[in-house]
Amino acid sequence: MAATQTPYPDARAPHPDMARAARSDTTETLYLNLLGPVEAHRGAAPLNLGGAKPRTVLAALLMARGRVVADTELTALLWGDRPPATCTAQIHTYASRVRRLLGSGIDVERRRPGYLIRLPEHGVHVDLLAFQERAARGAAALAAGDARTAADTLLDALACWRGEALGGVCDPLVVAGRDRLEEERLVALERRMDADLELGRHGELIPELIAEIASHPLREGLRAKLMTALYRAGRQADALAAYRAARATLAEELGLDPCAELQRLHQALLTGHPSLLQPRPVPTAAVPATTAPVAATPAPLPVPAELPPAPVRFIGRDQEVLRLSTALSDHRPRGGEPAVHVVTGMIGVGKTAVVLRTAHRVRHRYPDGQIHLDLRGSGPDPLDPADALAELLRLLGVAPDRIPAGSDDRIRAYRTRIADRRLLLVLDDAADERRLRPLLPVTEGCAALITSRSALPALDGVGRTALRPLPAADARGLFDALAGPARTAAEPRAADAVVEACAGLPLALRIAGLRAAARPLRPLATLARRLTAPDRALDELALGDLSVRESLMDGYRRLAPPGRRALRFLSALGPHPVPPQTAARALGVGPDRAEDLLDGLAEEHWTERVDLGGGPGHRLHPLVRLFAGELLAREEGGVPLPLPVRSGTGVPLSASVRSAAGPVLPVGAAAGPLPPVRCAVGVPLPLSLGPAPVRVRAGRAN
Repeated sequence: MAATQTPYPDARAPHPDMARAARSDTTETLYLNLLGPVEAHRGAAPLNLGGAKPRTVLAALLMARGRVVADTELTALLWGDRPPATCTAQIHTYASRVRRLLGSGIDVERRRPGYLIRLPEHGVHVDLLAFQERAARGAAALAAGDARTAADTLLDALACWRGEALGGVCDPLVVAGRDRLEEERLVALERRMDADLELGRHGELIPELIAEIASHPLREGLRAKLMTALYRAGRQADALAAYRAARATLAEELGLDPCAELQRLHQALLTGHPSLLQPRPVPTAAVPATTAPVAATPAPLPVPAELPPAPVRFIGRDQEVLRLSTALSDHRPRGGEPAVHVVTGMIGVGKTAVVLRTAHRVRHRYPDGQIHLDLRGSGPDPLDPADALAELLRLLGVAPDRIPAGSDDRIRAYRTRIADRRLLLVLDDAADERRLRPLLPVTEGCAALITSRSALPALDGVGRTALRPLPAADARGLFDALAGPARTAAEPRAADAVVEACAGLPLALRIAGLRAAARPLRPLATLARRLTAPDRALDELALGDLSVRESLMDGYRRLAPPGRRALRFLSALGPHPVPPQTAARALGVGPDRAEDLLDGLAEEHWTERVDLGGGPGHRLHPLVRLFAGELLAREEGGVPLPLPVRSGTGVPLSASVRSAAGPVLPVGAAAGPLPPVRCAVGVPLPLSLGPAPVRVRAGRAN
């Protein structure tokens, strides 16, 4: 008989392993179940986990499999983008509740920056781990040609499911985890169907395949199995009709042709190729099980699922996500190249959010795994390529003591490990091409989404998407969603002022919105007033572990000293675009050197290039200008600033600097000392228009 079953066993029935334990009258085992409603049982007695939040903490820790789950990740899984001010204390409460309920045998450990769970070797049964272990053994048996063992083992694995996974947890964890677990279930189901086909059970598989395709119409592997089963049942016309239905569905839903495998199968159906009627032979049990235990079978490669949660509040960037999703879904390699796409932009512009949104949208196209790796390129300590390769190999199933010592050997092992797999890599915050190249996939079927401050111009054959600050409508929509639409509707002018002060930077908008939501009794007008005060704006744009100033400082430390100096001095030249000639005079360097410095800042997205008609100009984002102005005031005492200089609009610089009393001081004044004046960031400049260079005094104006 075929191992036909409904998609999930009866959720009301006891877990099969619980039933076995009850029959054998064993000591009480703790059962932790995720593949259905999240629940815990000691023996047959249920434990009261409480509401959705403690269930979410338990599920997140179990799914991490010994990895520390950071407080920030738990916060996102529990509250999305609207955490309460007391979120850290509440997480501690939920973790303590889980620890108390599960008992002394389970270690829910505080390990900064978060929590991890340690399970003993005996006495605890986690349905997810049982499913994954049995699914791996079944896949290994199938690869070894033992279809009968594979079918039985995979059927036993699928019996661990009691319904949709992660029932009763908070929505962000459902979004982050349920699709991944459902993908694992479907992979195991398809492998069990492969085993059934090899055992000649094609006639009994047809109804189950039709039902699964109705639930998953874009899954081409199911379509291929249905075509094969119909053909082997003597229904060639129905098999060809199944192909036409697959082609029509894919064209209508995705605008795609069937994959190469489905097209080859169609050609085989048309010609009646003999291979369609020749499943692999099922080996006989010639070797006793005691001499060839299942544990001796080489384990299949693991399927990593390392993507962080997709952002819950995601407004704007729809076109960028659509283009990236289409590129990764429609990718047709030429000459075996993988799909590699770089998303660039300034700090805080939302590169990671766009990439994660895209990765979650297309992950079903990469059934062999999805990996996220933070390369720390914007900070002072970028991840070394050798360490990154070691982490990738670990995620791909290489034991730590088997990871090669040398970088070249690690590269070769990594490329061998990902060959012939459909794997999605998210390489977040790449510093430069040298550190990135060893990590890129080199075979078709794999894809890489990269975020970087740099455009990485030395990488050839990659797609590039440059993100700019959000347009006004999207910026307002994001702030409204975070602060609350009723709140912003009650104070529309203040909301507009806050959004304008954030200048379209998603990080700033997110902080401002969350800050407003955390202080419901404080008027938005207060936040607007503080954000529009240059000496307070960056202080206000900080909340918890989010800070515009600290994010910019991390990137600033990565700049070479000449680039830092150029950035500081640009802040004194006002908000207008600055041509290279103006920067050259301000910095006291030649035009070519100034142009190189400005281009370097633009390539790292510290400045924005604009066309001034007669040539290029560079301008700073308003928040970057405030940040650089602070550094100018703090660090630049005694550095010469030659005059005269002019802004990108041809207006003398002195038109944008005023004395404390307010009058404009003309550049063409007679030689001699002038009263101290303020530059655009409020730094006192004792301008001297004679032959001596101007010097910038450290400190702020009173």
